[in-house]
Amino acid sequence: MRKQNPTTAAKANETMPVVNFRQLPPALKATLKPYPEDFHMPILMGLMPALATLADQVTYEYCNGKTHHMGLFAFIKGEQSDNKSVVEDVVEQWIAPLRQEDEVVRAQEEEVAKQNRTRKANERGQQAPDGCVRVVPITISVAKLLQRQINARGHCLYSIESEADTLLKTNGAGSWSAKYDVYRKAWDGSNFGQDYMSLNSQSGNVKAFYSWTICGQACSFLKMYGNENASNGLSSRTMIAEMPDNSFRKMPKFKKITEADMNAIQEGIRKLREAKGFKTTPRLSKAIDEWQEQKRLEAAQMLDTIKDIYRRRAAVIGFRCGVIFMLLVGKESNACIEFALTMAEYTLQNQCRLFGPLLKLQNERVRDRMPTATVNQNVLQQLPSPFSIDDLRRLKGNECADGTLYSILSRWKAEGWIEKADKNNWTKTQTLQPCNLA
Repeated sequence: MRKQNPTTAAKANETMPVVNFRQLPPALKATLKPYPEDFHMPILMGLMPALATLADQVTYEYCNGKTHHMGLFAFIKGEQSDNKSVVEDVVEQWIAPLRQEDEVVRAQEEEVAKQNRTRKANERGQQAPDGCVRVVPITISVAKLLQRQINARGHCLYSIESEADTLLKTNGAGSWSAKYDVYRKAWDGSNFGQDYMSLNSQSGNVKAFYSWTICGQACSFLKMYGNENASNGLSSRTMIAEMPDNSFRKMPKFKKITEADMNAIQEGIRKLREAKGFKTTPRLSKAIDEWQEQKRLEAAQMLDTIKDIYRRRAAVIGFRCGVIFMLLVGKESNACIEFALTMAEYTLQNQCRLFGPLLKLQNERVRDRMPTATVNQNVLQQLPSPFSIDDLRRLKGNECADGTLYSILSRWKAEGWIEKADKNNWTKTQTLQPCNLA
C-alpha cells in the first residue's frame, strides 16, 4: 500500500492509499493504462461492482465463518465536467458480453409486446418470455426488479448510472423508495419478495443479488445519503470515491486502448465468468481479520464510533475486492493481499470522511430524542492517571449519559488498558499503546 503523489493527486486526497499499478492483474492494468494516475482509484472503485457481478457464481467464507457471495455498490462523487464518464466507459468495456446477451432477450420481449399491442380484442395475449436480463436501468421499479431477479435464476443483476439525479427523480416516495431496502438486502444476499392480490402485479420471493455503480455530484450525494441512508446501513455498504479535483486544471489526455489491452480485458472477463463454487482464502482471511482488529483498537482508544461502524463493512468490501483479484491471477499472492488491504483502507477513509459527517448529524438528531454520544478524539490518552468518572465526564462534556461512560470504562478495562485503583478511580496500565494514525 502506498500514498498518492501530491503532485498528481487532489489536495484532499494527498494521504489516501492507492494500489500498486505494477502489481495489478494484466486485465486491470490494461483497463487503467489510458488514464492519468489520479484517475486510477475512482475508476477501480467504480469498476469493482461490475467485476463482482461477473464473478457472481463464486462464494467464499468470510473471517467470521459465514459464507458470502460477491456483490458491491459504488458511488463515484464528482462535480460538473469532472470526467465521471470515464468510469462508465470502463465499466461498459467489462459488461459488454452481458449487454449483448441481454439484447437477445430484450428483442424477444419487445416482439411479444408488439404482437400483444396489435392483437384483436377477443384474442388472448402472449405471456412475456422469462429470459435472463442482467444489466438493468437504475430506474427499474421494485416489481420489475423482482421479476428480473426471479428470471435471473441465481445470477447477479447490475446497474451503471452516470447521473445520480436519474435515480433520485424516481426514488422519492412510494414503491420506488423501497428499493433502498432491496439494495441492503442484495448486498447481503438476503431474501427479497412481495405478495399482491392482483394477478397483474409481480409477486414472489427470491434471494436478492444486485450490484450497482452510480456517479453523481455533491448535491446528489447529499440527497441520496443525507436523509436516513447514512444511518440505515446503505452508506457502510457503499464504496465511495471522488474524482480528481478539476479546478483550473488542464484538460487531461486519455490514451487509446490497444488491441492487446482489449484482449487482456476479454481474458479477465472470461476468468471471472467461468469462476464457480466455494473458494477458500486462508491468507486473505487472516490479513483482513488483522486489519479489522487494528481498526477496532484504534476506534476504541479514540472512542470513534464513526470509524468503529465503518471499519466492519469496509473489511468485507476489501475482502471481496481481494477475491476478485485472486480470481484474475489464480492465487492468493502477496499482491492480492496488498490490494485487498488497500481497497479496505481506501473505503474506510472515504466513508469516514464523506459519510461520517452525515452519519454523525443523523445520530445527533436521534440523540435529541434518546441521548447517545460520539467522540472523535483520543480520549483515553488525554486522561490523567489515575482518573475518576468526573475526569472522563469533564473531558467529554455533556455528550454522554453516565451509563454510557461506565460502558466505556468497562470496554477499556476488558481491553487491559485500565485497571481499578480504588472505589472511585482507575489507573491506565503500561500495556496501553498510542494509536498510530498515520
